[in-house]
Formats: sequence, structure tokens, C-alpha cells
Amino acid sequence: MKLFVLAVAALFVLAASVSAEDKKPAGPITLKLVAKTDKYKFDGGGKTADEYKKELEAIVKKQADGEAVRSPKPPAVDLVLQLTNTSKEEVTIYVGGDPNVFTFDLTGGPGTVAMNSGLAFTADFRLPNAVTLAAGKSHEIPVKQLSDGSRGSSRFVYWTGPGEYKLSAKYQLSDKDGGKGTELTSEPVKITVEK
Repeated sequence: MKLFVLAVAALFVLAASVSAEDKKPAGPITLKLVAKTDKYKFDGGGKTADEYKKELEAIVKKQADGEAVRSPKPPAVDLVLQLTNTSKEEVTIYVGGDPNVFTFDLTGGPGTVAMNSGLAFTADFRLPNAVTLAAGKSHEIPVKQLSDGSRGSSRFVYWTGPGEYKLSAKYQLSDKDGGKGTELTSEPVKITVEK
């Protein structure tokens, strides 16, 4: 019985240490999504917000059914993904290339739609680039359209009408060999889409 109680106690200690490890910060690098412009005009291509949303949803369904349907151009944006070294020492990160993937999470407004971009990519594997950040310094990645995924353009994201939206980002860092590193998550920013 004593052995059983000791085994159960050991499991509780192990579980507590694992959950404490899960709560550790991702390291000295943080991700911030900067909205250089946070107000945009809705452009439904002459369609109402409802018509535009239905059209996007129909394209997603056709793509899911295996049809080769061209995705409309995603909204133009003026955003920056900012990777900052919060430590007191120099840190080297590996960015760009195929292993580093960022994704957006857009919520709010009358709704959002995300779909496969349908763009073709070359089959070559692009390695990441080393960037050395001094203490407190940042590396910025400009984003000019609401697209994400592999090479920053394998998925298009759309707002479907005027309204208030929240946008956050995730960035998968890699190691120098292209293996998975830390995944960073930004705080959301507010985006206003006007009529």
C-alpha cells in the first residue's frame, strides 16, 4: 500500500512539473503584430457584403470538392510581424524560407472566410536565414496582403463586410537546419473595415 501511495505521489509531482514547464515563456523572442493601418475600406467587387460572403463560401466549397477554382485577391493590408529579442544578450533566430510559417486568425465583423490561395509554388526547399538580434532589437516582416501559410501566400483570409475585427498572428520559428522551433503568438490588434 505504501508503494502505491508513493507511486501516486510521484505521478502528481511529475504532472505538476510538466504543467509548470508548459507555462514557461517561449523564450527571449516575442511576436507583435503591428497594424500600420488599422482602417480599411470594404471592397466586395460591386457586391453587397452578403453576396460577397456567399461567393467566397461557394469558392471554399468548390475547392473542398476538388474543383480548381481561382481565389479572389485577398484584402490589401499594411501590417508588420515584429520579432523582438527581450533578453539582455544577443540571440540568433532563423527566419524566412519554407520552415517558417505565419498564420493569421481573423474574427469579428459580419464574418470571415479563409481559403486555399490556389497559387503554384516551386518544389525547391528554401532554407531559413540567420538573423542576429542584439538585446532589445527587433526583426520586422512586412505583410502587404491578408495571406499566410507556406511562403506567406498559400492561404488567403477575407473579411466579409464592414465591421470591427480582431486579428492575431502565429509565427513558427525554425532552427538553423529547417526543423521546427518555437511557435510564437501575438496579441490581437483591432481592424476596422468601413463601408
